[in-house]
Amino acid sequence: MHTKIVYQTDHLGLFVGTAQADQDPLQPGCWLIPAGCVETPPPPIPALKEALWTVAGWKLVDSYRGLIAYNTETGAPREIDRVGTMPSGHTLQVPGPNQVWKNGQWVDDIPAIVVKLHAEKVAVVNDGCQSTIIGGFQSAALGTVHRYASPLDDQVNLLGMVLCNADCDYPCYDGAGIKEFRPHTAEQLRQVGDDLARFKQACLKQANALKLALDEARKAKDVSALQAITWQEPPL
Repeated sequence: MHTKIVYQTDHLGLFVGTAQADQDPLQPGCWLIPAGCVETPPPPIPALKEALWTVAGWKLVDSYRGLIAYNTETGAPREIDRVGTMPSGHTLQVPGPNQVWKNGQWVDDIPAIVVKLHAEKVAVVNDGCQSTIIGGFQSAALGTVHRYASPLDDQVNLLGMVLCNADCDYPCYDGAGIKEFRPHTAEQLRQVGDDLARFKQACLKQANALKLALDEARKAKDVSALQAITWQEPPL
């Protein structure tokens, strides 16, 4: 045999793999050991350990190199780039959203979750209310139910026509969804305007009731109640 397996260490003395040593052609029975290599095999290396060569032989040391640890105060991640014990104030456990470190584990930070969820749900209610208001409304001012557009420009236009107090052709959709400028008397236009006002008032009242419920759930720190509340169109 002209070669044999030896064990390579890095500049710190940590085992990094195997190498081959050649037999010394000038001294039979001797080996040309590559730099940083030793002839003694390292012991079995368990997880989160590395083998370190010392003057006394191999020693197992803690190692988290290449792993991501999380700051137990902030949850911020950092990659560990050196051998040794876990950096103080860090853990390998991955935090979830809005969690804090408590009693050796990440747990939900209920107050933070409640504040965040409350703000999100208020935005959902406000957006839903606004979308409903500008999404159109119904009126039976013409004797049968028709649908009227209600984006802000249409609301302003309707108000202007009501203030004119005159008969005119005004656009609306019939039951088949066909939009036409249909004749309206001044009185019919006032009824359409009244129906719009009642429609908006119902939406705003519904939004206010939902936001009051959200406030109560926030005060009680009731995450389930907060999650259950969402925009619902008011009964008209």
